[in-house]
Amino acid sequence: MMRRITCAVGILALSGATVALLFVRRILKPYAPDAPAYRQKGPANASITVVEFSDFQCPACRFAVEPMKGLQSLYAQDLRVIFKHYPLTRMHPKAKAAAIAAECAGRQGRFWEFHDTLYGHQADWTKDNGQNLEDYARELKLDQTAFAACLKDPSTSAAIERDMKEGDDRWVVSTPTFFINSRRFAGARQLTDRGVIWIDKLLKNRHGKN
Repeated sequence: MMRRITCAVGILALSGATVALLFVRRILKPYAPDAPAYRQKGPANASITVVEFSDFQCPACRFAVEPMKGLQSLYAQDLRVIFKHYPLTRMHPKAKAAAIAAECAGRQGRFWEFHDTLYGHQADWTKDNGQNLEDYARELKLDQTAFAACLKDPSTSAAIERDMKEGDDRWVVSTPTFFINSRRFAGARQLTDRGVIWIDKLLKNRHGKN
């Protein structure tokens, strides 16, 4: 099944029928996200969980990096962040290779550093004659033998595919897409404008019950 996906900077526009379908799916299928520990930030028992489906070659995903860091700083111990790979392979031919490389960096405990490097230098490695991903691994002082073996390991690609299937099952239709305690927000603008309001409401309700 061909995935219906777009890399969008602005707010995602969906038809009323699609919105209704997504709403029903969210009610019928509560979202219980998980990921390797190296792709998570924040306390495991945090009351707010933000799951991001992202593509390293997507400009809109790069624009969302700082807003995400802002949320982590603002809500600190109340927030857990989980990163999911969702490379838009038809639009971004280097995205999956970047996801695999980031996964391999994660297996050496350096996922978030590699994540920041890929987004921070997106204009470099995405060029046909741009910097190789292995160069970034060397700069981060990763074990080069282990890194090279991981890039070729079928289980690494399989981990990316699992995230992509999960995104498809959750009807992810753009990157970045965020789920904040199961509610969907598309793009950095929705994350900052509407996501903060949603988080504040959740925390207010939680503290009001204590």
